[in-house]
Amino acid sequence: MSDVSGAAASWAAVGRARDTGGDPFFRRITGRPAPGEVLVEGMLAINAASGDYLGLASDPRVREAAAAAARDLGASCSGSPLVIGTWSVHAQLAEELADFLQRPAVLLAATGFQANLTLACLFGEDRAVIADRHIHASLVDALRLGAAKNRRFRHNTPRHLAQLLEEASGQGLSPVVLTEGAFSLGGELAVLPEIADLGGRHAAMLIVDGAHDIGVLGPSGRGAGEHLGCEQKIDVLTGTFSKAFGAGGGFIAGSSELIEHCRVFGHAAVYSASMPPPTAAAALAALHIIRDESERRAVLSHLAHRLHDGLAELGHVRPNWASPIVALPAGDADQCLHTWRAMLEAGVFVAPFLPPGVPPGQSRLRLSVTAAHTDAHIDHILEVVGQFLPSGDTAGVAAEPVPCPAS
Repeated sequence: MSDVSGAAASWAAVGRARDTGGDPFFRRITGRPAPGEVLVEGMLAINAASGDYLGLASDPRVREAAAAAARDLGASCSGSPLVIGTWSVHAQLAEELADFLQRPAVLLAATGFQANLTLACLFGEDRAVIADRHIHASLVDALRLGAAKNRRFRHNTPRHLAQLLEEASGQGLSPVVLTEGAFSLGGELAVLPEIADLGGRHAAMLIVDGAHDIGVLGPSGRGAGEHLGCEQKIDVLTGTFSKAFGAGGGFIAGSSELIEHCRVFGHAAVYSASMPPPTAAAALAALHIIRDESERRAVLSHLAHRLHDGLAELGHVRPNWASPIVALPAGDADQCLHTWRAMLEAGVFVAPFLPPGVPPGQSRLRLSVTAAHTDAHIDHILEVVGQFLPSGDTAGVAAEPVPCPAS
């Protein structure tokens, strides 16, 4: 099934679900009555659809930092970082984030998607970008915007990556390897040590999107690279403040020369308005908490293990680590939407993924654990999963994005 026909089939299913109140998209969130819970158009549910992994979006310190910046600096910079949008709060955030990530420099962007689009300026005609097939849509779009020759290696398969690196070297192109640290749908970890070693043998630039692992993994919270002992082999880190930081915006971290290149030639960042000051202030406050309160990661790890233990008892296969996100098989689009509605009515709000974001007939419902949840929340999630989702293989599930040109 083509991407166009897959999307059409999914939206037809959404149309059918809409007639019975089962359309899951663009639902209005009307409140956060308690940590880890949400009101979905008046229905109280455990929020198992959020990427707020450390529960910082509702932390009083993060909220007050945003409120104070709004009072003192206003709601917007009203300009790009190049002209009028670099304020002291942005400079402090960039400097402290660079120090935290142990990188020479950081470029801020208004969103994580925008940060990844900015990478297009690194993908010149003299380069070959070799990307994991399950990278996020924002990275796929960055490849489209760049001029590099693009190739895709089979998901988490170093042998295929090695083959494509050899081909790039034979063509006289400078290779770039592009992957995520923890993948956004199934939560599985990239095999970063093997990928980094292969890249090093071919003098490849290694870019890792840490959107779902920075703040979550590693003794200090620096992400999958720290967790797997290979962070110094990563040349460029990208990420978002909208997940573990509980705020908004995105960033690129790398060498001073690379970041300066992105500042000048990265159109997605240069020609967009800066992060609003309240957003930057919230991200800065969250950074301090992530840096200083490792116990939040311990709580998240405990809850994630509890979830996976319970899923295993229900017959689901464990992934390769206790990820805070897991995607459960939900059948075709109509079945997925029906189950989504039933779970919401039972008090659990989850995220549906339909074709073409996943293969036809293989829709998924993604569960997310956050440090704002309690043991009781996890128990209820497991009870509802046991009631509405049959057991099945959850290992290695990930989204198949639209193929990029020349893939």
